[in-house]
Amino acid sequence: MRDFGTDEEWTVLPGEEAMTVSVLGRGALDSRLVAAWRSLDEDLAVPNPFFSEWFLRPALTHLDPHRAVRLCVIRRARDGLLVGLFPFEIGTRYARLPLRHIAIWKHAHGYDGTPLMRRGYALPVLTAMFDWIDGRPFGARFLRLTQLPLDPVMDGFLKDACTFAGRTPRQQSRVERAQLTDAQDYETLIATALSGKKRKELRRQARRFGELGAAQFIDLSTADTAMQGAVHEFIALESAGWKASAANGEPLARSEGERAFFTQAMRGGARAGAVSCLALTLDTAMVAMLFTLRSGRHLAAFKTSYDERHAANSPGFRLIMEASRRALSEPGIDSLDSCARPSHPVVDRLWPERLPVVTINIPTRHPNDARLLDFAATIERLKARTTKGDIPCST
Repeated sequence: MRDFGTDEEWTVLPGEEAMTVSVLGRGALDSRLVAAWRSLDEDLAVPNPFFSEWFLRPALTHLDPHRAVRLCVIRRARDGLLVGLFPFEIGTRYARLPLRHIAIWKHAHGYDGTPLMRRGYALPVLTAMFDWIDGRPFGARFLRLTQLPLDPVMDGFLKDACTFAGRTPRQQSRVERAQLTDAQDYETLIATALSGKKRKELRRQARRFGELGAAQFIDLSTADTAMQGAVHEFIALESAGWKASAANGEPLARSEGERAFFTQAMRGGARAGAVSCLALTLDTAMVAMLFTLRSGRHLAAFKTSYDERHAANSPGFRLIMEASRRALSEPGIDSLDSCARPSHPVVDRLWPERLPVVTINIPTRHPNDARLLDFAATIERLKARTTKGDIPCST
């Protein structure tokens, strides 16, 4: 597929709140748009580091080899202010039916599909998206919001937008993953999650681990050269562990493109002050590492790995405990998303709160499109009953 510039531009929501919707490819990402994108990143109604400029641009470059992904850019018509942005791909089939749709892009290393929406513009942006899809761009009959963390704020925005646009959203799937919020206190959290016997065992493991050398938790430097070194250390740790051989491991060393994406994204995020790396070290060796992404007052536990030769001393578990302590004591942090699969053996045990993550389909205003979507959703639910993964939900 060609690397296109602007495919088309639509004006939606006519009047004082008129918006323009543009579809762009990588070739259209000039310095002016990049600057506007970075400004948008700093003023979001709902945080999402995975669509930040420093993260998404490397993903587009290295994880979209066929150049199939487009950017939807929403601006305020009267002055061109960038108020919304998200990557999407064009789906041609749904539930084995030839049903074209616009789907928020997801890849193996992206865990949040929330569109970027400027603070104060969430309702106009979502409404503009629905108005745009009504024109059936690229022949699409519905919009698919994928990997959408549905916290109360986003849930409220979506409900208001659907009510305003006269839509009934169809929730295709729902899972719940662990999250940590500032409503919790660290000492209470640990006392509730871990029995006295388990806490005693962890202290014993820490002493035993400390006997092997100088053990400590450290925040790795975010300087460019140091961050590149941290990336290489992490990939080496991950490649030596279970992720390299497990069917669902998704190791970063699986391909040259994934390594290049991770390196570029972590270095760019560190320069933007949005990436940090916490490590458990033994003398000078990395034993466990956690890369965390930040967007506003929100953190995402992006990637973690540990040296399995030290598994008997629970380095990964202890690293997550330390990350929890730091997140709960750091001013200005509201939440930490585990980005983990449901029933994760570590974070699900430590963090009692759950974040719903959904896939939602929203049809155009044309009645036939809604009927076709409902028919396809019925087929999809029947198929989902025989597979593992997302939990199918009623329409």
